[in-house]
Amino acid sequence: MRRFYYYTSIVLQKLGYIIFFPLYKFFVCIEIKGRENLKNINGPIILASNHTSELDVTAIPLVLPFFSSLFPIYFVSNSEEKYKTFGWRSYIYGGTFFNILGGYAVYSGMKDYSVALEDHIRLLKMNRTLCIFPEGKRTRDNHMNPARGGLGYLVYTTGATIIPIVIDTFFNMSARDFFMRHRKVIITILKPMLPIEVMQISQPNIPSVEDFRNAGQMVLDRIKDVLN
Repeated sequence: MRRFYYYTSIVLQKLGYIIFFPLYKFFVCIEIKGRENLKNINGPIILASNHTSELDVTAIPLVLPFFSSLFPIYFVSNSEEKYKTFGWRSYIYGGTFFNILGGYAVYSGMKDYSVALEDHIRLLKMNRTLCIFPEGKRTRDNHMNPARGGLGYLVYTTGATIIPIVIDTFFNMSARDFFMRHRKVIITILKPMLPIEVMQISQPNIPSVEDFRNAGQMVLDRIKDVLN
């Protein structure tokens, strides 16, 4: 059972907010839309976003007001092994470093959602805010990947409310694009989706892996509608 960092994650995410918000405001003219959809929302909630770049995790906290009670945001991340091909970043990505920032890896290779997502289920049952990328990985071609089943399982197990987040877009942004201000990034917060909206179980009381994937895909389709 892993230790959850609370105050450390809040402090570091607020520090990141102070750094990244003016940076993104100046260089990519970042615009946050739909904050009214966060009003009167209580935990547990899942922020579910499309995944365009490694920069996404630095921008997700910006969707919340600075003094929001929904901080800290905990992220579903990959295991350390998945970052071994990330060059110099492989030395810091994953593990305790991510835990301190709010990122908790799935227990990969278990073929069992209840085990793979054990920490994230506990966080949601503690009324924390969780962020997940339903695609499971970032896009390689600017097209969204099919949903995996993790989001659907979390919703089914915890009854969490889903807040779809649309990131448009950090995809393939070069340093030149960034510093020359060639891009505009818009992040849109969509209306909440309740478990009853996304979970359509094919057999009574016996959800399948396909049911969980379909739930995630329903969220991604709503995101895709806005992107299109």
